[in-house]
Formats: sequence, structure tokens, C-alpha cells
Amino acid sequence: MFRIIFVLLSAILSVCGFSNNNLGDIPICVPDDEGFINEWIVVGPFPSPQVEKELPDGSYHLGFYKDYLKSIGGEEKSIIQDGTVIKYKDENGRYVSVKAKKVVASKSGIVDLDAMFGHPDNVMAYAFCYIRSKEDQDVWFLLGSDDGVKVWVNGKLVHSNYVGRGLVLDQDKFKVRLHKGKNTVLIKVIDMVREWGFALRVLDEKAYAKVRKAQLERERLIDTKLPKEELLWPNGIENNPIKYEEQNVVKYGSWHPDAPLPISRGYSNVSVPTYFIHEALPEKNTGVAVVILPGGGYNDAWLDTEGHNIALVFAKKGITSLVLKYRTNTIGKNGKRPLPMDKYLPIVVDDAKQAIYILRSRAKELNIDPDKVGIGGFSAGGHLALSVCVSPHDRDRERYPNFVFLIYPWLWEDSEEQVMKAKNLPPMFIVNGQEDTDTPAELCARFYSTLCRIKVPAELHIYLKGTHGFTLGFQGHSTVHWTDSFVDWLKDINMIQGK
Repeated sequence: MFRIIFVLLSAILSVCGFSNNNLGDIPICVPDDEGFINEWIVVGPFPSPQVEKELPDGSYHLGFYKDYLKSIGGEEKSIIQDGTVIKYKDENGRYVSVKAKKVVASKSGIVDLDAMFGHPDNVMAYAFCYIRSKEDQDVWFLLGSDDGVKVWVNGKLVHSNYVGRGLVLDQDKFKVRLHKGKNTVLIKVIDMVREWGFALRVLDEKAYAKVRKAQLERERLIDTKLPKEELLWPNGIENNPIKYEEQNVVKYGSWHPDAPLPISRGYSNVSVPTYFIHEALPEKNTGVAVVILPGGGYNDAWLDTEGHNIALVFAKKGITSLVLKYRTNTIGKNGKRPLPMDKYLPIVVDDAKQAIYILRSRAKELNIDPDKVGIGGFSAGGHLALSVCVSPHDRDRERYPNFVFLIYPWLWEDSEEQVMKAKNLPPMFIVNGQEDTDTPAELCARFYSTLCRIKVPAELHIYLKGTHGFTLGFQGHSTVHWTDSFVDWLKDINMIQGK
């Protein structure tokens, strides 16, 4: 039985002159055996449009950055009760009022914001509660969200994760210090597309250790199915400008039940790049090999959903894959990245080029053709793959791809200008979904037109269905066919022989 933490819902107003005089009138909820907080005060929705330029906290959605609680003291000081009215100015300068209400989570601890607010996209909401602790103590917050989330405890920002993902319980785990008595908890959850919600449970050290042990054992069993992790730079990186105090921080996302791996991990704070080689099935081997660059906005590298899963499918199609965990430019607690983009990009391009070199240097061992080595990526990984091709550095043949595949790629503002300046670009295969609002399909269409204009062999697939991050397309739509189309395209450019 969860015995230490008690949740106390707010029945008082914030810093606006109201005081807490009668705690007996405040509803109290005891978390269930699993530690879930089941009652919240929720207020929303607030606008969270996607913006073109990176915001000061490293995000691209206004609601993740903007403090909509200024009218009642701001995110660090606000206390929200059932009926609290929040006022803010909309994009036209008009005041809009939003009223808070009490919400009870589902039996599984999930607060379904999407259903509550009528299935909007590009919005944000706040959830507030009190936690009462019997003593000063460290506890663990286990948080799942769809999508990005920030958490304040007693007015202090204790967690920030700007991410697009489906909700899975316990995706984020972080330690929080509680004071004896009541503690405030404020959660901000943004929605990008589709579903929207969150679930939080609070565990003491003993309960958390039990949960973590079970999770690590599950991950260990999954990892036994993966190839060996190897150092990209076995002799080390001299004067490596990417450094983190805490290395390889893992975030957890959602996965489709039909996916090859029943897990989704995003790795941030990566300063020592590594790779995994998935060899093609011997009876299917085409001699083709690819470097796979997972996405994650250069903040994370989502190795399972946009790396290993792709490689496992490619292996069955006769393609050998190197999944690269490249150095990330992870946003710190100060809201800043370690390096500006113009300093970081050449570094991570070197990682990607080294991965190409490794495949060619091991061609005989892996039974691949060194003249059939490509590179590709997803979202930011697509940006990186394209950056390898237009890199101003000397094009060392051993580190340059024979072809490129870009899956819902992030295309920068001057990408068309960059490819027009470049010479002898490799053939390109591009995929996106019309529903993608993060990396819009129209940008891919425009980019494809530029490639056609400069006579770069290219193929473009824009599917009617498919939001950002559809990976293998496990959504009952035609996106599921992109890997087959990719193999057919490899035949068209003579990378794969035969029918």
C-alpha cells in the first residue's frame, strides 16, 4: 500500500490576497496502490501554435514556452482552484478567459485532456494539485505525457521535456524533494497533434526501486535481441566540445503493438557517439548498406522507433544497417543548448560521415558492396543526412553516400539554396505525410521540385495520412508501404539488382 504521500486538492486562490484558512474544506485524495494521483484541477486549453524560430527554452511551440498564468501570479507562484479564471491576450490583443475545473483521472491514472477539450491540436493546459508529505523526503515522480511537459514543485521548475510522443505510463522519471506538510504541483502539457493527456504517480524510494528493477530487467531482455553497441570513435575524441555531467539520459515514448521492439527510448546528453550494426539476412542480402539517423530535434536520438525498428525491417529486405547514436545538442536546465547550431552541425556531420566510413571499411566482413552505401534519417536525422551531402568540407569518397533517404525530414530555410550550390548530389528518396505539421509536406514538395530542376535523381512520396513521427507507418494507412517503395527505388537506381 502506498503509505507516505497524500494528495490534497486545492480549494484556495493564489497570490491574489486569498489565504488558506480552512484545510478541512479541501477535498483529499489518497493515491491508489500504484501511487497514481487521481484528482486534479485542470485549466485550458491555451493556444500553442508551432513557430518557425526556436524559442528561448529550445522549443518550437508557443504554449511550451509562454507563461499563461501571469494574471494570477505566474507559473512559479500560482495556486489554482476549481473555478479559478485565467485571463490572457490572444494574437489579436483581445482578452480571453478560461475557467479551471476539477477532474478525476481514469482507473489507470490517465487524465484525457484530448477528450475533455474536444480533440484540439496545438494547444496547452495546466493541471494543479497539492501533495501532503508526512516528512521532508525525496520521492520519485513517474510521469507519462502526450506531448511535451513541464513540472513545477513548490514553485520550482523540476522537469522539462519538449517532445512529441504518445502517452505511456512512467515515461519520465525524476527525483523531487518534498517538504513536510503541503507541496504544490503544477504540470503544463502541450498537444501537438492527435491525442493529449498525462498521468503522474509518486513513489517513495523503496517503491521506485521495485518499479525500476522490473523495467531494467525488461529492457535487458529487449537489448539481448539487438547487436553489440560499439564506439564510433574507438580512440576517443580529442577536445570534444560536447560534454554533459549526466550522460545518456533515457526518455521513454510510445510504440505501436506491431512494432518489432516493444519499447521506445530517446537518448539525450550523448557526448560519446556509438553505433549498432544490423546485418542483412544472409539469404536476402542485396549488398546494400545504410546509415540510419534517428530523429529527436538534435536534443534526443530516438534509437528504437527511428533506428532499430527500421533496421530490423531492412534486414529482412536484404539491407544491412548501421544505427547511429550521434552526439546530441541537448537543451540544459538553463533552457540553452551547449553549442549554437553553426558550431554543432559540423561536429555531428563528422559523426555521420564516420559511420559511412565504418560501413565501407567493414564491407568484406559484412558482405556489402562499398559502392552501395547510403545514409538516411527521420526528422532531424533527415536534416543531418542532407547536411552530409551539402557539407562544405572536402568530399572524401569513403565518407560520402551513394544515395540518401529522407523520412519526414526537417528542411531548413535555405535547404533549396544549399542543394543548388552543391554538385554531384546523390539520388534522393523522400517520404512525408500530408498531416505532418512539424515538418510540412509542402516543404518536401518544394524541395523535390528543386531537385528535379537541378537534375538530381529523386523520388517523392507524400501520403494522405501520416502525422509527424509515423516511422514504419503502423497506423492502418498507406504509409506502411514506404519501406517497400524504398526497395523498389533502390532497384530503379541500380543499387539492387533483379526484379
